[in-house]
This record gives sequence, C-alpha cells and structure tokens, in this order.
Amino acid sequence: MTELAKEAFTSRNYHLAVELYERCLKQQGSSYEELLGYGDSLAKCGRVTDSIGIYSRCLTATSMPAERLKHLATALLEDIVGAGTTSRRRLETSFACPMCEGTLYQPVTAGCGHTYCRNCAESAKNCRVCGIKIATVSETNVLVQRLVERWWPREVEASRARHEGDILVRKGHLGQALERYNLAVHLGK
Repeated sequence: MTELAKEAFTSRNYHLAVELYERCLKQQGSSYEELLGYGDSLAKCGRVTDSIGIYSRCLTATSMPAERLKHLATALLEDIVGAGTTSRRRLETSFACPMCEGTLYQPVTAGCGHTYCRNCAESAKNCRVCGIKIATVSETNVLVQRLVERWWPREVEASRARHEGDILVRKGHLGQALERYNLAVHLGK
C-alpha cells in the first residue's frame, strides 16, 4: 500500500496519498519514510498543522535534511502569499486546535499526527479529527509553538487566558476564571 501512496503522490493526487498513508500507518505502524511521505502529502493538501506534527515526529526519530521540508515550506509560502486576507485566515485556522477551535496554546501532537492544545489533548479520549485513541500526550511541539507565537501573538495570549480560565473553573475559582475569560475576549477577535 505504501507504493500506491507514493504513486498517488507522484501523480499529484495528494488527497488519495493522504488516505493511503493513513491506512498504511494504521496497519503497519510508522516507518520514517512512510511518515515523511504522509507529511509531504498533508502539506500538499494544505493541512499545514498536521504536516508539521508529522515532520516533528520524524525529527524526534532522527535528523532530517533541510531539503526534505520543501513541501512544507512551499505549502506555508502558498498560504501566506496566496489570496491575501482569505489566505491568512486559512493559515490561521490551520493552526487552530480541533477541540477548542482556538489558536494552539502549548501545542502537542497526538500519536495520529493531529495537533491540539495541551489542555484539550489531556482531556480528550479520542482524536476529534480521525477518531484514533489519544493514549499519551507528547512534549510541547516547539516548532508549532514558535510559529504560532510569532504569527499570532495576541491570539496566543487570548488562548492562554481562556485555558487558564478553564483550569480555574475546574478548581472552583469562578471570579478569577471570569477575569481570565474577559481578558481572552478582549484580546481575541
């Protein structure tokens, strides 16, 4: 099935390549080359955040030559240069948590390759995107965190305030939580 995924990618059928790589990874586990192919396919489909998560997994396994990130770099540039405000909004939503739909705060990448805010991933049982069980929460995905902090600092602060408010609510500190939520509303759009 890996060969079919490679063939789909070569013939520019990137969505099919993503589906085939996902099936390979579910059935066989993840080899370095399959993960890279999956990351490249995700990048070509415009799923930038997901592809960054996959590339990060590859980097934790071994070093990766810079030229292997060309599909990711191209996808990022196409989104930034693309259609102005619409493109910027699409890129911003690429860096949104699938659970809370806010800008990623303390992003972690689940075993399936999808990226969540740490608090959201810790409270989730299954991935909201693909349904695979979230067994453990990894370390903070520093690459995604730095991108988000650089491009959307105000939105990250709003997301941080909202997550802090959620924690305060769970602890029963409603007044303090309301203050954090008000800050989040003030900072957010």
